[in-house]
Amino acid sequence: MVSASSLLLPSSVRDLASCVSDGAVRVACTTPASTLTSRPSSASSAPSTLSVTTTYRAHTSPPLLLRLAWSISPHGGPPALSFAAPAASSPALLLRRRKGTRALPSSSSSSSTSSSSADHSPVALFWDLTAARYAPGSPEPVSGFYVVAVANAEVVLAVGDLAPDFVKARFEGQIPKARFSPVSRAARVVGAAARARVRFADGAPEHEVAVGCSSSSGSDSEEELWVSVDGKRAVHARRLRWNFRGNQTVFVDGAPVDVMWDLHGWWFRDPPGCAVVMLRARTALESRLWLDDEAAAPGFALLVQAFKAPP
Repeated sequence: MVSASSLLLPSSVRDLASCVSDGAVRVACTTPASTLTSRPSSASSAPSTLSVTTTYRAHTSPPLLLRLAWSISPHGGPPALSFAAPAASSPALLLRRRKGTRALPSSSSSSSTSSSSADHSPVALFWDLTAARYAPGSPEPVSGFYVVAVANAEVVLAVGDLAPDFVKARFEGQIPKARFSPVSRAARVVGAAARARVRFADGAPEHEVAVGCSSSSGSDSEEELWVSVDGKRAVHARRLRWNFRGNQTVFVDGAPVDVMWDLHGWWFRDPPGCAVVMLRARTALESRLWLDDEAAAPGFALLVQAFKAPP
């Protein structure tokens, strides 16, 4: 089985876990974020989101990974949607029409790297974005759409507020519906702030996570990184020119979530690179941030890549 983390997260993020010592890990209780929001902050302005990529796991036999990527050009134009079943031999499918049906071929045995990478049946995709409504500055719709995938004679993905009605009208009583859940989400933004609504575990409550940089005095040496969960501060890192890499562990819903950041590209590259912040749920309170034996079943991961200017 291909790891969801390896499909989404760049190698620099995995290397980040080895750049910080295990002794740097500490557990923090969340506190109100008002101490940050009362200061002048670039996070107060809405960032421009270039892309949002979500990987879902369909709980079928064998499990199936499906990936939706919503994107928009930094130069404008309509949002675009691409779909991929990473185990398949075909590349990601760019859906150019606002409504339609497409099929992805099944994976070939030659592309399998292990016995767990079993072949899957073709994936049929149905989508309708003709009435989609979007949040300001984001290519991901919030309502008025559906994206539905069918594989192995099961509905394996149904995203969007119109998905239940479509599934009922098209497939009710004909094929079963498999359980599916998001396993990772990545956002690429221009600016120093980003927000996302996520669940860190299957069936857990939904939380609003905000990531941003703020300045208390207008000086680069006083720049601060903050991460909040439901409006409460979870991480607050100061003096980022010296503390540009780090990690911290917080508890969300009683479970450990690792927060890792790497701002080296943001500060020291010319032209500037990106700032990387990742929140990753752990399945247990291990002594290390990233264990190889968790790669087959990682916890949910939220990745934010922030750029000072469109890449």
